[in-house]
Amino acid sequence: MSGVTDRPFRDICRPFGVDIGFCEFASASGLMFDSKATWQLVDTDGESGRVGIQIFGSDPEHMATAARLLSKKHMDVLDINFGCPAKKVVKKCGGSALLADLPLLEKILYAVIDSSEAPVTAKIRTGWDEDSVNYKEVGLLLQEAGLPWVTMHGRTKAQKYQGKANWDRIAELVETLDIPVIGNGDVVDGASYRKMTEHTGCHGVMIGRGAIGHPWIFQQMKAVDDGGPDPKISFSEMCEVTIQHILGEVELRGPKTGCYVVRKHIAKCFKGYPGAAHLRRRLFSTEESQEMIAILNEVAAAGDPRINVDDQPDQGVVE
Repeated sequence: MSGVTDRPFRDICRPFGVDIGFCEFASASGLMFDSKATWQLVDTDGESGRVGIQIFGSDPEHMATAARLLSKKHMDVLDINFGCPAKKVVKKCGGSALLADLPLLEKILYAVIDSSEAPVTAKIRTGWDEDSVNYKEVGLLLQEAGLPWVTMHGRTKAQKYQGKANWDRIAELVETLDIPVIGNGDVVDGASYRKMTEHTGCHGVMIGRGAIGHPWIFQQMKAVDDGGPDPKISFSEMCEVTIQHILGEVELRGPKTGCYVVRKHIAKCFKGYPGAAHLRRRLFSTEESQEMIAILNEVAAAGDPRINVDDQPDQGVVE
């Protein structure tokens, strides 16, 4: 995910049991034209555990060149993004736009396969919109090309992230293909992971937005697989994980940008605790990483985000 699955966040997720972490998706054209910012997105050198790199684009030659250049990088799989619904990607005929142009999708697919030293996989959606649902056709095309697996998000491009992911269609793709299908969409905890796997029969689950501010979701998923109890993470542990995330982002991006990047995670991490809104205001009121860390250490030691509320109107209110 752009702006989310960078190296510090992948490092935060790994201790909780993530099987493979994917970099932020990278523009093939940016890699080909040697964009420093684009290459920073695929910082995998020395990374522990399995890692995947995902690229997007609409030019077969650019995609092939990117695949060749990435042969120098540490990666276990090269994933093609045929599913991103973002306007800035789609308007350049990348991501899910290719679901509406299968001849071009196929050219890109084989260009990348022919140029990559790593196994090639792909992520798709169910189609462009409800009038052009074509996930079975696309899945069979990917299988025929020899991909080891395919990941499908259970929404159309037109849905973006609205409504519910259609797990029935994931189940239908599982029945249609001989290769493994990885399900994606609306898995936010161990319970929803169990429901998806039971409902669809999928061979694995890819987590996207459900991991934002919630890296322990992978621990919950592992507990389901192992038949154990749902693991609980304490408030103090949440604070410690957030501190480690801040330190990693600051080291990667610098003090100001690093603090801003962690905010989206903080917004979700503490949701549901009494006084969480006040804690967020305290954390968001500063651009200094050390001050954020001091606040987190303070509330972690107290075991309560409500300290120093000073009669704020949100005191004691569960969000």
